[in-house]
Amino acid sequence: CFTPHQLVSFFLLLLCFCNKTMAKSLAIASLQILSLLLLASLAQSRIVSKHLTVYEHEIRSGDGQTVFIVAGLPNVTWAFNQFGTVFVADNILTRSASIKSQLVGRLQGIGVVASLDGTTIETLVSIHFTSGEYSGSTVELKGIGSQDVNEMAIVGGTKQFRYATGYANFEMLRVVGDFITAKWDLYIRLDIPDD
Repeated sequence: CFTPHQLVSFFLLLLCFCNKTMAKSLAIASLQILSLLLLASLAQSRIVSKHLTVYEHEIRSGDGQTVFIVAGLPNVTWAFNQFGTVFVADNILTRSASIKSQLVGRLQGIGVVASLDGTTIETLVSIHFTSGEYSGSTVELKGIGSQDVNEMAIVGGTKQFRYATGYANFEMLRVVGDFITAKWDLYIRLDIPDD
């Protein structure tokens, strides 16, 4: 199988050896062949779509704390709604909304309060599956979260989620003091190349 670059190089080399009268008909035939080869190379992958739902449990204080503020602007009180505050998370993921349900993994990453009014958080996180069918695999997410935006981009993954793209919706289900439960719906598209 040739890469598009190799095919174009071959086409140009072929034109160099032809006289001008043959060049036009040869060029048309070569473009037709090139088009067919490019279409064939595009078809050499398989698309797999998956929809997964997990539940995140974030604990902001106490013995089981899972998210910590680590940096912020000077001369201001660092907080989850203060512009410039940076935090890291290692939150629990379960199969249902109950924290006592089956553990499926961890949501691990960093966030920063990115809006001056403190309502938007720029986030880069990994969903790391630690049990079940996807154990050892990750889904990588990036985006912002706010009261108005509840969607993040899936920008990659590892193991079973190699070549992942797509999006993730999240919804806050419950906020009780410093304990937050959110539902994540992952819509994953895998464009798996045929080897």
